[in-house]
Amino acid sequence: MTKTSLDWPTVVARWLYENRWLLALVAAALIVRLHWNLVVHPPGEYYYSDMRGYMRRAEGMFTATWAPREYDAFYPYGTHVLLYGLMKVFGPGFDPALRGDEAVALATLNHAAIAKAYAVFGAAIVGFGYLLARRVSKHAFVAPAVGLILVFYYPQVALGGYFLSEIPFSLCLVASTFFLVRLVDEGRASDALACGVLVSLGFTIRPQILLSIALFGLLWLLWRKKMPALRLSRLLIAFVPLLLVVSASAWRMHYHTERWGLISENGKFNQVFGRCHNNKIIAQPDGAGRRRTSFGPPPLIQLAKREQKLPGQWPGLDPAFEIEFTYRGYIGDSEILADYIKECVAKTGWKKQVEYSLVNGLLLWRYNVMWPDSGKPRWRDVARTWGIIHANALAIPALIGLLGVFFVGRARGLGVIAVHLWAILIIAAAYIGGARFRSPYDPIIIVMAVEVYALATFALLRLAKRLIGARDATKDSRR
Repeated sequence: MTKTSLDWPTVVARWLYENRWLLALVAAALIVRLHWNLVVHPPGEYYYSDMRGYMRRAEGMFTATWAPREYDAFYPYGTHVLLYGLMKVFGPGFDPALRGDEAVALATLNHAAIAKAYAVFGAAIVGFGYLLARRVSKHAFVAPAVGLILVFYYPQVALGGYFLSEIPFSLCLVASTFFLVRLVDEGRASDALACGVLVSLGFTIRPQILLSIALFGLLWLLWRKKMPALRLSRLLIAFVPLLLVVSASAWRMHYHTERWGLISENGKFNQVFGRCHNNKIIAQPDGAGRRRTSFGPPPLIQLAKREQKLPGQWPGLDPAFEIEFTYRGYIGDSEILADYIKECVAKTGWKKQVEYSLVNGLLLWRYNVMWPDSGKPRWRDVARTWGIIHANALAIPALIGLLGVFFVGRARGLGVIAVHLWAILIIAAAYIGGARFRSPYDPIIIVMAVEVYALATFALLRLAKRLIGARDATKDSRR
C-alpha cells in the first residue's frame, strides 16, 4: 500500500470533524424542510396567484411552440425554466391528453418532487449561510449561531412551501456571496467562476442582483488596495458568464417583443407603485391578442387596509392619484407606465417622493405581513410574529452593519456582504419594499446581525475590562 492509501481514512475523518457543524446543520435543515414541504405545507395545495403563474409558464414549455409571445418577456424567466427543468427530470405535472384521477395523480407526484427539490435548495442555503458566516467572522461561535437560526428560520422555511422565486434566488445570492468573499480573501480563479455562474443564474430569477454587483464593483474601486488578492483578471473571469447570460436574455426579450432590454419588462411596471403609491394596475385587452391582466403588491394593499383602520396615522397609503390605474393595452407598456410615473412625480413633488421612498424602505420590515402567508389565516399570525422578531432583533444590528463598507480594512468580509443590504434598500426606495421582497436577503442579514452582536459584545467586554482596570489602579494609588 502507498502512503496516500493509508492516509485517506485520516483525511476523511479530519474533514468530517472540521465540517461537523456544516453537515449537522444541512441535515437538520433538510429534515425540517422536507417535513414542511411534504407534510405540513405541501406547495401543491397552494396553487394560486403567483404560484400558479410560475407553474403555468413552466407547463406551457411542454406544449407551446417557440413562436414569439409578448407576455413571455414580462417576467424574468429563471424561475419557470427551473420548474420546467424539474418537471422534465421528475416527470411533467401537466399532460393535456390525461383526464380525471390519472392527471391529478401525475400532477400531485410532480408537486411532491418539486417540493423535495425546494427543500434541498433551502438546506443548501443554510449550508452556505454557515460557510459565509465562518468566512466573514473571526469569532468561532458566530457561524454555528447563524446556522442554527437558519435551520428553524420560519420565513425561509415557509417560502420553500410555495412555487415561488424567493428560495432559488436566495440560494444563488448566498452561495455567490460565499464564493465572492473567498475570492476577495484568496483570489482563486475557481471561486471567480463559481461566483459568476451563480450570479448569472440569480440574474435570470431576479435581475436586481445586478445592483449588488455594481455596488461591489464600486467598493472594489475604492478599497482595492485592501483587497490585494482580488485582481482585475479574476473579476473578468466572474464577468464572462454574466455577460453571456445577460446577452442571451436581452436577445430573448427582443425575440418576444421586438424591443430591447436586459431580461424583462416588469421593471417600469413595479416603479409605478413606488412613485405613485397606487395599489393596483389593470391592463384591459385592446384587441391585439392581449388579455386582461392585473396586479397589486400585497405590501401596498396591506398599507391601504392600515389606512382604513387607522385613518390619518403615518404611514398610510396616500396615492398620488387614484388607488387603481386602468388602461387598455399591454401590461408592460413602458410608454404608458412612464407617463404615469411622470404625472405622479409632477403631482406630488420631490418631498412626497422622498416620503414614498422612506415608506418603501420601511415596508421591508414593518407594516406588512409576508405574502402569501398573509392571505391565509392559518399562517398569518406565525408570519406576523416572525416579522416582528426579524424587525426588532435582526434588522437593527444588520442596519448598523451597513457601516462595514466604510471600514473594509478592519472588517472586510462584513463590508463585502453589506453591499447586498445597501442594494435592497436602494431598490425598495426606487420601486417598492415588502417582507417577501426582503426575504431572499435574510440569510445575509442574519450573518450581519449576529456578527454585529459579536463585535458589540466583545467591545463591551473590553470596555468593562478597562474600566475595572482603571478603578483598581485608582484604588491602588490611594493606598
